[in-house]
Amino acid sequence: MNGKTIALLLFLLLPTLAISANQSDLDKLAELNKVQTPIHLDLSNTDLRSYIFTSGKIDLQQANLSHSNLSGADLSKMNLGGANLSYADLSNAKLNQVNLAEANLDHANLSGAQLQQSDLSRANLSFANLTNANLQQTVFARANLTCANLNQADLTKANFSSTIISGATFVNTNTADIAAYDGVMDSKTNCHE
Repeated sequence: MNGKTIALLLFLLLPTLAISANQSDLDKLAELNKVQTPIHLDLSNTDLRSYIFTSGKIDLQQANLSHSNLSGADLSKMNLGGANLSYADLSNAKLNQVNLAEANLDHANLSGAQLQQSDLSRANLSFANLTNANLQQTVFARANLTCANLNQADLTKANFSSTIISGATFVNTNTADIAAYDGVMDSKTNCHE
């Protein structure tokens, strides 16, 4: 093959390659399966869409997953307490019954994500996109939802005890049976960055 043919093949294959997870990122996680001592993982800027997460195998508590692509990943029942997920793509991810207490989800994309019965207490969700997210029975106690987009989300039976919702949007949001909504904190804020 000549140089032009190789260049053409790379051009045609590049979009396909961008869709799958980065193998070196997946190899990092495979090696971590062998480690028994808890460490604070740095998986920032990684593509983990294809990785199969198993609760109890990898400790993601206080891990750095900022700017990572976890779109469509199944993280159900994982412990992500205190993790940094700022600017992470968690669109359409399954995060049911996940501990996200004190996690940083600033500017995270959680559109279409499933977060049923998850703990987001004291989490930072400022500027997060939660459009069409399923947040039934999720705990937002003392969470920061400043300028978050909760349009068309399902908040049925969610707990909003002392939650900051300044500038958050709730267009066509299901708010049936929300607990402790009378304790939310809402003040005028500028959401334009």
